[in-house]
Amino acid sequence: MTAFWPNNLPKGFTLSSYQETRPNNVIYSETSIGPAKARRRTTANVWDQNGTMIMTYGQYRSFLSFISDFISDGAQAFWFPDRLGGADLLVRIKEPPKASLDGNMWQVSFALEVLP
Repeated sequence: MTAFWPNNLPKGFTLSSYQETRPNNVIYSETSIGPAKARRRTTANVWDQNGTMIMTYGQYRSFLSFISDFISDGAQAFWFPDRLGGADLLVRIKEPPKASLDGNMWQVSFALEVLP
């Protein structure tokens, strides 16, 4: 069964840190005359989201537990809230999260790969 993002964690990245990268999904072929031909590579492609979340000590402990106990250190996919309010997105953590302590809060940065 696929895990869900824990309810006690932030539902999205901070606005100032959020970035997304859409896939390069077009193949161009040169022609002898005129503009290049273009076509889609695939109808099922992945794209990236990344950013920072601000977490309390308790939330950060919950985040670390979620990663190690529920998604096998990021190897397994999970359902994550859609930033635009649609259905949850199936994602995987793309690289190990980075965290730093700022006063009493943790700044946790990580990248997600949004799956088709």
